[in-house]
Amino acid sequence: MAEELQLVEVDTAHCGKLKVFVQGNLAEKQGKTIFLTIHDMGTNHRSFVNFVNDPSMAEVKARSIFLHVCVPGQEDNAAPLAGDFPTLQQMGEDLNSVLEKVDVKSCIVIGEGAGANIAYRFTLAHPNSVMGVALIHCTSTTAGVLETLKDKVINWQMSGGTLSQAAHEYLVFHKFGPGQGEKKEHVAAFVEDLQKRLNITNLSKYLESFQQRTSLSAETAASVNIDSLLVVGSKASHIHTVYTMHKAMPKDKSQLLVIDGVGDVLTEAPDRFTRALILFCKGSGVLSGVGIPGMERQRTLSSSMEEADRPRRASLTGGSPAKA
Repeated sequence: MAEELQLVEVDTAHCGKLKVFVQGNLAEKQGKTIFLTIHDMGTNHRSFVNFVNDPSMAEVKARSIFLHVCVPGQEDNAAPLAGDFPTLQQMGEDLNSVLEKVDVKSCIVIGEGAGANIAYRFTLAHPNSVMGVALIHCTSTTAGVLETLKDKVINWQMSGGTLSQAAHEYLVFHKFGPGQGEKKEHVAAFVEDLQKRLNITNLSKYLESFQQRTSLSAETAASVNIDSLLVVGSKASHIHTVYTMHKAMPKDKSQLLVIDGVGDVLTEAPDRFTRALILFCKGSGVLSGVGIPGMERQRTLSSSMEEADRPRRASLTGGSPAKA
């Protein structure tokens, strides 16, 4: 039986009525950790719902409430969107309306892919609302010339409402990186959702917004005094841009975790991301009583993290990122 989620519709300045799917009971939010999630292209809020339902997240789920933001027009069986699609910057600025709607002062933010870019823009725009931000496969640079040309072609092919072979290949590569033949089950599930659940024309608008993203400059990133966890699979398609972002961030506030052997962290290594997330949350002052799956002893992020599964702060002057 599918888990029942509470749908909250939020009036926003740029996104119209933003749909937020609540996992957990808002009536019991007192004393619980609040998470705000923003999904990548080619998926919707269900990607984070599935992650939260992973067995490794059971204790976190019991002590938390998740606000899963669905990017406009990306919900299951959505009607075609009318009017202009918001920019990533506008979506990031609008997310504070979600917290105001449910009367929450601050949260831990998690974003993936294009959603991670939005999540970080929210953090920059509303730092007082964010206790910590975890960014999976975050691209902070603008689209390069080749990426721009390729994205425009793909976007044109998708705007007719059908998923061409080229668009299919692009989205699979974006999600899983190279070597999809080793992940046939995950890829098949992803493609099935694309074909059966998502409005392809609406998806093309999210892709175009991502392609037109502005840079998250080093100067802006360095000014944020909020703990940040950057996570990337070693086989991810945009791993180099994650390294670029980490170099631009303040070394005392940012950590980089590379998860070996995967392209898509949430579906291929949810347990390893869970361990990193719990440690990160402990360092941000929440979930202090939650155990860490697969670890005999609990330590905070300030402890010595010598085990392979533990993230550690990477030095920007010769240090190496942690690997899991």
